[in-house]
Amino acid sequence: MQLSFMTWVCPEWDLKEILTAAVRYGYEAIEPRSEVNQNHGVELGSTRKQRAEIKAMTDDFGVALSCIATSRSYALVDPKERAESVDLTRRFIELADDVGCRHLRVFGGLTPEGMEYADAKKYVAESLRTAAESAEGTDVYLCLETHDAYCLANDVMDVVNMAAHPHVQVCWDIMHPVTHGQSMSEAFEYVKEHVLHCHIHDGKIDADGSVELCPTGEGDIPHDEAVQLLSTIDFVGVLSGEWISSFAPEEILPQNADMLRRYIEQAKG
Repeated sequence: MQLSFMTWVCPEWDLKEILTAAVRYGYEAIEPRSEVNQNHGVELGSTRKQRAEIKAMTDDFGVALSCIATSRSYALVDPKERAESVDLTRRFIELADDVGCRHLRVFGGLTPEGMEYADAKKYVAESLRTAAESAEGTDVYLCLETHDAYCLANDVMDVVNMAAHPHVQVCWDIMHPVTHGQSMSEAFEYVKEHVLHCHIHDGKIDADGSVELCPTGEGDIPHDEAVQLLSTIDFVGVLSGEWISSFAPEEILPQNADMLRRYIEQAKG
């Protein structure tokens, strides 16, 4: 089990600054957030030369690219829009393969007004299966996140099972199932055979269900339990911290790493 962080915490940093921080604070990997005009350069528009330079730089720092976090979603009414999203996903698979990244984070998305949820799941599954065909022969996997209309782990697994492709797996955001009423252990039971990547962030859940992000270990999301559960399957992926405009990187990155390292040591028993 290794540590990573998504670049939402430092959107203005270039790749060298991000990798330097990873080394400084003890992270084995980073997760570039693509499609939102950040400054790391891990984007579809990068040239072959730039992609080679990205891979060389991560190799030099000894820091992996754990995942490219995309904006791709597939619960779309218009078949043309779904096809366009699938095509972009195929291009991301090529990008990931070029820079030596094994995982792409994708979304199911919100269910459009007037669309039945069952139909949305079908569209998402079909899109993922079609896109995943381009990953065959590579080490790249599409990881559907517990997010949006798929916050519950069973709903994500409905889609993964319908997609029925080995390159369609799960990004388990450990917060979202909990904030939607699913216990950590229940969510884990659904995803445990397919989880390749995890998103980590803590928060205090208010009475109205809203969540205020807080430093790791200070909220209502039982990260220690999540780490313990993951240790039972010898999870070799990463715990990737995701904080959007919530904390200064110099504040949250060392604090998060320290807490998660403690939980990992505790899980070893």
